[in-house]
This record gives sequence, structure tokens and C-alpha cells, in this order.
Amino acid sequence: MRERKGFISWKDAGPRKIVDGIEVAPDRVKVYFNLNLDCLSVIDAETGLLYCHAHRVELHDAKFRVQPAGRQRVLREKRKNVHAYIVGKCHEIGDVSKERFREVDNELYEKYSICDCSDKPYDYCEQCVPESSEDFRGGYYNPYKHETFVDDVEKTPIHKSDRVIVRDKTAIGPHYNIFYIPKDKMKNLLDLQAETK
Repeated sequence: MRERKGFISWKDAGPRKIVDGIEVAPDRVKVYFNLNLDCLSVIDAETGLLYCHAHRVELHDAKFRVQPAGRQRVLREKRKNVHAYIVGKCHEIGDVSKERFREVDNELYEKYSICDCSDKPYDYCEQCVPESSEDFRGGYYNPYKHETFVDDVEKTPIHKSDRVIVRDKTAIGPHYNIFYIPKDKMKNLLDLQAETK
């Protein structure tokens, strides 16, 4: 897929932090849908500067933010502007890939798959595309209908989540997608993990 002019990929992003010899993304980022490039913009929350563009971003310990003055401006002018975003700890930026690489003998890299879903009739499973799991719920934001981000089905406000995956329309299907784990489900998952140990 050819990206639009101005798209800054993860590979082309500016100076990065180095942790244990590996380049990493900023600790906390803001993510919003970029209307001009049809992708997600990832902003370094510390500096407020654009870090990169992506089609899929996973955040942990995330908060959903809507700036009321920006929303009022949208309602008044009937023109979109950036006033809603999700901020959280950056966990992963980029498209889903079943293949990973691991170091072998300090120099060679070996390719391996993170799951065995290739023998199934569909391309991806919950292991390689976690947002397809039943643990995740969908969410969205529409400034003309709601003051906050809301759950797709129940239309209840979403303010925070321990894990959020944001995808743009190129990642899958025709809709922009926000997937989150509701607080009560996250608690149930943690309880279940504690029982199995």
C-alpha cells in the first residue's frame, strides 16, 4: 500500500530513546485520527511533537480525552478539528504481523510465528490479533452525538482502560476502530489468571 505524502512511518520517525541497545517509542503518547492522511497520528505526550503515523497502535493504562472547547468549536463551525484523543503508555506501533524475529547465537536472527492460525480458514486469531478476542469492546467518538468516547453497543461513556488498540480504516474494514477492555472485564481476567497460578 502506498502511503500519502507526509506520512511518517515508524521506520522513518525521528530520534528515539535507546533502552538496552534497542530504539523504542516514547513512554506516553497521544493518538488521534488524522483526517488529512487517513491514518493515526502518534504524538509524544512529553514534548507534544509528532512522533510518527501508523495504522494500528496499542496503548496500556489509557485515558480517553475530549477537550470541551474544541468540541464546542466543531458544533459551532460544523468543521472537524483535533480535540479528542487517547493518551497512554505506548505498547506497540504498527500493523499486525504473525512473524517475529529472535536472536540466536548473538548474531543470527531466526524467524518464527507467534501462532499456528495459518491452518485455520481465517487469516488471524486472538493470539496474533488480540482485539478479535471477546474480552475487547468497541468504542467511538462523535462530537455531534456525545460529549465523550462511548461504548459501541451500550453508548456508555469510556474514560479509561488498561488496554486499548486503535486502528484506522486501512487496518481492517471500512470503520475506524477503537477496541478497549472494560474495567470489570480486566478485573475478571486478572482474577482468573490469579486462580490458575
